Amino acid sequence: MNSLRRELTGPLLILANLVAGLVPVSALIYASRVLPEMGLIIYKEQFLAFFLTLCLVLTFLIKPAFKGASVTSVPWYDWVLIAASLGAGGYVAFWYHELVGVLGLITQDKVIVSAVGIFVLLEATRRLAGWTMVTVGLVALAYGYFGHHLSGVFQTRRIPGERLLINNFLGTDAVLGTPLFVAATIVTAFILFGQVLFRTGGGEAISNFSFALMGRRRGGPAKVAVFSSALFGSLSGSASANVATTGMITIPMMKKVGYDDHKAAAIEAVASTGGLVLPPVMAATGFLMAEFLGVPYSAIALAAAIPALLFYLCVYLQVDMEAAKGGIDAWQGKDLPGLKQAGKQVLPVVLAFAVLLYALFGLLQSPENSAFAATFAAIVISLFVPTMRRSFLRYLGVLASTGEAVVFISILCAVAGLVVGTLGLTGLGSSLSQNLIALAGGNVWLLLVFAALGCIVLGMGVPVTATYIILVILVGPALVQMGVSELSAHMFVFYFGTLSFLTPPVCLAVFVAASIAEANPWRSAFYALRFAIIAYLIPFVFVFNDAFLMQGDVSTIVQAVIAGVVGVFLLSVSLVGYWKKKLHAAVRILALSAGIAAFWLGATSIMALFVCLVVLGGLYGLQRVQVNASPAT
Repeated sequence: MNSLRRELTGPLLILANLVAGLVPVSALIYASRVLPEMGLIIYKEQFLAFFLTLCLVLTFLIKPAFKGASVTSVPWYDWVLIAASLGAGGYVAFWYHELVGVLGLITQDKVIVSAVGIFVLLEATRRLAGWTMVTVGLVALAYGYFGHHLSGVFQTRRIPGERLLINNFLGTDAVLGTPLFVAATIVTAFILFGQVLFRTGGGEAISNFSFALMGRRRGGPAKVAVFSSALFGSLSGSASANVATTGMITIPMMKKVGYDDHKAAAIEAVASTGGLVLPPVMAATGFLMAEFLGVPYSAIALAAAIPALLFYLCVYLQVDMEAAKGGIDAWQGKDLPGLKQAGKQVLPVVLAFAVLLYALFGLLQSPENSAFAATFAAIVISLFVPTMRRSFLRYLGVLASTGEAVVFISILCAVAGLVVGTLGLTGLGSSLSQNLIALAGGNVWLLLVFAALGCIVLGMGVPVTATYIILVILVGPALVQMGVSELSAHMFVFYFGTLSFLTPPVCLAVFVAASIAEANPWRSAFYALRFAIIAYLIPFVFVFNDAFLMQGDVSTIVQAVIAGVVGVFLLSVSLVGYWKKKLHAAVRILALSAGIAAFWLGATSIMALFVCLVVLGGLYGLQRVQVNASPAT
């Protein structure tokens, strides 16, 4: 992600803030259904075109084209791009009601507008995210245009360039499709909620509460990293940004109490990445999943709960066992806040989250309306709490900061829509599914391995939301045809797209954490894989047993949860090689085998679960005997 940003002043700064503020305001107006109440009926595509235009204009105002470009003024070529964005977006926003009936006709005006719109979109993407996502978009367009020259599975029918452009920019299932719609409504609403919380001191409150709750425990700073990064990551939507935010505090503290550089970096990277799959927010991807599956977001959040909690339990247990193994004590500094004081400080944040959860799960409101309600509640609460109260201008400033935060994910979702539109036009999605099944020889295990590798490879350097959108179109249908439920297939793709942040060679979250820890990134990546082992295992588990996704009767789900907890304990003990005392190699292998068996067999067989519990209990008893017999003890 390009971190360059112009430092504008005067009228240019006012203009940039105005455009940025209009981004969340437009989403609020559309989601609140104010326009229909006023008698103004607009197509969804008109709103999306207006929203995308704001994002494009803001990008060209605040993002320089290249290193060395002016950071204090807007050069002439960016004004040209702004004018082009306004022209293409305005054409769709104001005349779409006339275009919708004749989209099938190829006319010169539609071709020009589409070509200009796609060009400025790709240029904005380059500035925000670099060449990786631009290359993906260009490859998709090139495939749509030249695909008829290929042979075999990848051969397509001949698609005129004009049709390719119009379909992708003006069609309902491409740039102006579901990904951008989710970004423009749901994601924007949740980012606004997060910005309000952080700008009124909610971020500091969460951090202080994490330190008060975990800092005085064995290996305290590492447990703080696990707890706080989970909360921050769920809201931020970016593993790398989460590492950069919380890691600046937690990594030096972990090193100071005794964790080595590589483990400190790995713990922060894994904890931050896990936030992307943690309900109730799950960054942006959970909302997209709900749209694609046509189910309430609450169903997605509930389905994601057990895997995410098992993931963090595994990280927490390994962190604790590492502390015991290395004799790492709690944080000895006197600067930790008291739990009572921190609890009072975080209470307003808890109340705002309670409003969000009640609206989302109790009142069954739409995600965007739930987030807007929670935002309003957070503002009202902050007015009554002196330490959180801000000036009127600071509250207005939240709109501009939200707009800037929204632009990145919105532009990437628009490019992902470009890829989806091309795949739909060429029919590659359905034909590739058939060939993937043939390549796997009808073996669902082999197909899952192909899908996991594809998600990780495509996700390298690409945000998880874009990875999910593309892979669920390409691979999802194949998994469903092989008997995997739609929910499991989508969640499988989501998990392995997220794991690209931890998996070498392009493990962005690990590289950011390693740079802060001054550690070797490859050794850090090795430890990250170990700490995150459950995230690699459990997607395969819930594909074959969707009780882990809260599907089925209560007894089945409870048995799956117990089996998962037992499995996590056994796997953690095996991987660290320590519980109360150091474990022999044979015992570690036994624990590893029993841990895997708990997931695969214990979740469906009471007898198998009982055996795994006996192994866990026996291991604990053996460790206690060894501790009591130790002269050092």
